[in-house]
Amino acid sequence: MNIKLYKTDYIEIIKGFIIGLFVVIGTFPENDWSFSIGVDSPLSWVFNYFFKHGLSMGKHIIFPHGPLAFFMYPLQENILIATLIISILKILLVFNILWMVEQAGITKWFFAFIFAYFVSTISGFNHLILANLILFYVNFFNHENWIFKFAAFILTAFAFYIKSYVAIMSGTICFSFLTYYFFDNKNYKKLLFDVLTIIGLLLVIWFLMYETFAGFITYIVGMFHLAEENSSAASYYPYNNWWILSLFLLIIFSLPFINKTKKSLFYGTIITLSLFAAWKHGMAREDIYHVRGFLIFVIISLFIFVFFQKQKSFRNLTISILAIFLLSLNMNHSVNYFPAKYELFKINNFIEFTTNFSRLKAKSDKEIYNNILGNRLPQNILDSIKSKTVDIYPWDYSIIAANDLNWQPRVVIQSYASYTSWLDNKNAAHFDSKNAPFFLIWELDKITKDVNGSDFNSIDNRYLLNDEPQTMVQILNHYEPFYSDKKFMVFKKRSTSMKSNSSIIACNYTQWGKWNSVPNSSSGLLRLKLTFDKSILQSVKSFFYKDEQVWIYLMLSNEIIHKYRIIPKNAKDGIWIYPYIFNTTNKHADPSVRKIMFICSNRKIMKDNLSITWEKINFNNEPDYVLNFFGKSKKLPNSININLKNTLETVKFNYLNKFSENQIINYNYHLSTKSLKVEANSFSSSFSIPLDSLSFCNLSIVIDCWIKSKNYDYSNNVSLVLSIDDNSRNIWWKGIPIDDQLIDNKQWNNISSFIDYVHEKRGCILKAYIWNSSNKDVYIDDFRVIISNNYKHFL
Repeated sequence: MNIKLYKTDYIEIIKGFIIGLFVVIGTFPENDWSFSIGVDSPLSWVFNYFFKHGLSMGKHIIFPHGPLAFFMYPLQENILIATLIISILKILLVFNILWMVEQAGITKWFFAFIFAYFVSTISGFNHLILANLILFYVNFFNHENWIFKFAAFILTAFAFYIKSYVAIMSGTICFSFLTYYFFDNKNYKKLLFDVLTIIGLLLVIWFLMYETFAGFITYIVGMFHLAEENSSAASYYPYNNWWILSLFLLIIFSLPFINKTKKSLFYGTIITLSLFAAWKHGMAREDIYHVRGFLIFVIISLFIFVFFQKQKSFRNLTISILAIFLLSLNMNHSVNYFPAKYELFKINNFIEFTTNFSRLKAKSDKEIYNNILGNRLPQNILDSIKSKTVDIYPWDYSIIAANDLNWQPRVVIQSYASYTSWLDNKNAAHFDSKNAPFFLIWELDKITKDVNGSDFNSIDNRYLLNDEPQTMVQILNHYEPFYSDKKFMVFKKRSTSMKSNSSIIACNYTQWGKWNSVPNSSSGLLRLKLTFDKSILQSVKSFFYKDEQVWIYLMLSNEIIHKYRIIPKNAKDGIWIYPYIFNTTNKHADPSVRKIMFICSNRKIMKDNLSITWEKINFNNEPDYVLNFFGKSKKLPNSININLKNTLETVKFNYLNKFSENQIINYNYHLSTKSLKVEANSFSSSFSIPLDSLSFCNLSIVIDCWIKSKNYDYSNNVSLVLSIDDNSRNIWWKGIPIDDQLIDNKQWNNISSFIDYVHEKRGCILKAYIWNSSNKDVYIDDFRVIISNNYKHFL
């Protein structure tokens, strides 16, 4: 007998509830309620902090995570309510499946248990919401009971405040559902009532959180901006097998419609847009976490369809499994790929939770303390700032937790997410207001460096001072240095703000891949504003897949080339050029930028005309103000000991191992007339430089070259290698895959590597070469080695 919401059958309800409890117990999450330092991990603390101190504290925040994101990252203070909600979602999943399955008998109970258990094993909080949401709409179609629809609306409104991903996904499903029924019955009144119901639920939850309706529209607009430029701001471009992906896409977007039933038409209508949104989200970033999230949604969507449609279920199941296999096959190429591991039986987690709850809380407290202990401030500095409001820049809020500071959050709480002018302006206005924190703690000692070896980095190989151009000017205007060490810079709010004035000093046009000289500047702040229009092809690709990567090359005064990814939407507000801040742990001015060049991931579909506007900003007529702000006041001495460059115009070169003349190519070169072909599964000729000619000291070694390979498949099988050997063994070896720096394999790309090396032993030889273990030929040109004294730790 089917479970009917309007016929209460207590036995059926009890059976479903018991099955749900088995699912909850068997898939109970790990009892780890801790966080650590870094970019993402402190977000657990952030949203639990709002939960603990009142959600209204975060009412003005615009971020990809919503105010109820603490359900995704539970800590001790909310673990009970988070566990309750996720358990309800799993039990609800069981009932939704029971309501969907029409046959009677033990089969439906068994199927409900297996499917709910499987989905609960592979899914996190967000996908449990989405699975229930789809099933609610399916059950409304089957039973035409308004309770299913209303429950789906409630879940949609709830999802709206969890994370932008699940908000957009649930919103597209809801929109598709309303569209289907409007065209099915042309009932304008019902459509209007449903739309007003959803809006009302959204406003009710907002009011319950904040006790006001103020800020709701700003939250909506902010979510739009976060979604709008996510593709250009966060995309990776690993290799894809488009034959496999095309077949996969053909299957998933056509399967519901080729069944030619009313059920399949309904399901195809409500799921197509959400599958497209999931595709965009997963394949824009295309790291393993986002692609695996897409795969999970595909699995849920296809399996629900198979059992909802019922007719030709074996055929549909076979085709669905094929689609899942195809996506999994291509997923191996995603960034940071690792195979998924799922624990099928987690009963011990439940037993531990119910029997050792206090011990688990104490254990998590201890783990958190140890994880963030390194972010403690010196006691004298802590005593000076503890009574004042504080914010962290750019993102590690474990500093607040480690020091128990009085946090005053800005609008976009992590710098990397301000990737449109509108978002950046919100933070700029915040620092220009009475709500600005009294102290700003700037973290220096991040977990990782960028491709240039800098610790002044943002995420995804972006330059930190380019994340928020408008905000940076306001920080310079309103703050002054208060304290610094190798780990932190602390800035204090000025009693009187600086007066900055901006002037345009030059305007010109350039093209992709063309070097441009930087105007002379030795004072103030020099930035360039980049603008260009999208071509039709770029816009189409951006809509259906993702946007292109855009990078800037900086040629420094010491001839080293640095590279950073930029975001077009805020590049028009200013790309930082002078003073170039690279090493934050010394007081020397870093080498200045002499030339700049823009490159992109697919030049063929881009418009080639780029507009550059050079902007000069002065602060109270203090020429060295920006340098002094970042603790730099001395010129860097000439520290280069060795600077070798092989342009391959001759087969004879100092310190270069011999190579065959037939390896020299005359038709495929970078700047001069020749390049070197490095055949598949081979090594290039190498620089071999004895280090005995150098005095014992700390060295900074940089190697770079230009590489091109039209057919290379981004398989991490071509590496730029730097090694140091003595007479008996290898002392140092570093090989970096070229993939992260190979922006467009059809054009010439600069690839570089670096090490900081303590030179204290005689008889050592430095070697630099390309190791091509791929099955494709690559071409290299202008191979360079630069060895200089390392002043990084000279204070």
